[in-house]
Amino acid sequence: MAKVSREVLANNVHYAKDYNYSLQVNRWFLKPIGIWPNLSETDRASKILSKLLNIACHSLMVFTFAPSMLYILFEDTSMYARLQAIGPMSHWLMGELNYCSLSFRTKDIVRCMRHVETDWKTIERPNDRQLMLKNAKVGRSIAIVVAICMNIGIFSYNLVTGFQKPDFRVANDSNSMLRLPCPFYSNLMDVSRSPTNEIVYFLQILSGFIVNSVTVGACGLAGVFAMHACGQLNVVMSQLDSLVEPYGDQTFAQKRLTSIVKRHLRALNFVWYIEKIMHLICLVELLGCTLNICMLEYYILTEKTIKRTATYVIIYVSMIFNIFIFCYIGEKLTVQCRQVGEKAYMTQWYRLPYKTAAGLILLISRSGMVTSITAGKLLPISIATFGDVFKTSFVYFDMLRRLTM
Repeated sequence: MAKVSREVLANNVHYAKDYNYSLQVNRWFLKPIGIWPNLSETDRASKILSKLLNIACHSLMVFTFAPSMLYILFEDTSMYARLQAIGPMSHWLMGELNYCSLSFRTKDIVRCMRHVETDWKTIERPNDRQLMLKNAKVGRSIAIVVAICMNIGIFSYNLVTGFQKPDFRVANDSNSMLRLPCPFYSNLMDVSRSPTNEIVYFLQILSGFIVNSVTVGACGLAGVFAMHACGQLNVVMSQLDSLVEPYGDQTFAQKRLTSIVKRHLRALNFVWYIEKIMHLICLVELLGCTLNICMLEYYILTEKTIKRTATYVIIYVSMIFNIFIFCYIGEKLTVQCRQVGEKAYMTQWYRLPYKTAAGLILLISRSGMVTSITAGKLLPISIATFGDVFKTSFVYFDMLRRLTM
């Protein structure tokens, strides 16, 4: 018994380090834009700073996509120019919608963070900690890869677009300007003049960083929370393996099963909170990425310059990876929840006391119920959904190609 106590103590002392390791990348991206929640009481100055960051981020994103939307609807320009503006505008609009979703779900995010912290504190065995660290590493890697893909794709597009300076004439003078990532409605402001052109370009680059941080933060939170839930379910399955000890005393089997059921229900409750936080974000990503993938396929086909075609390909790959991550997370959680019931069935339940073995029936029954992340509580997020997004985008692309080419 003394040996067991020392093992529990040795693993619990690392909970703060492990907890910080699992959420560190998300904090890097969400804290600068005022979304990262504080678990402890903060002073008045910190709250005011957070509010100012929220207002600034909302203002920059609206300043970028609203004039672009007006440009698409009312600017006297060609259909091709309007189509070129739809993709960037929808990306910034998705960022604003996801920012609002994360802002409204701050309390639920805090609840999930406290849940994660408590789980790290209550590790009982060294093997359980290793299982949780393995899944935490996967969640952290998801956030890092999404950050790399999104920032390379969007910033390369912004820079390549800006360095393509179109020339225009005013009277007898020839002038050039930075080409904006998101076209600006000319009746609101003349962005062809310096320094207005440079200021608006800089503000759009800054808002692009905010949109990327929102996307990375949302996908990173989904990845970290989902993989933490998978880690907890792995711990449940590991404890089911040791429920029946070959040469041990079975008098504590009922207590062990009670502990397993509590952890299982706690993990399922955590999955419910993930769904509560992510279902609107998943809906935005599902619809937005379907539209953006369609438009990027059109841009790649119609673009004549190599540099812009290359940036479109990079963004195309990052968009595919982004929606794949959400679908992978949903599929992983659903499969993992089902495997708990399969593991309970495959235990040597016939060696357990009758009442303890009968308790496994409820565990198997609960695991048989479908547990999944949905898009707006309408469509389950899974690998099959990822295939549907691809097929739908190609259908819309074919329609667009027939109408415009």
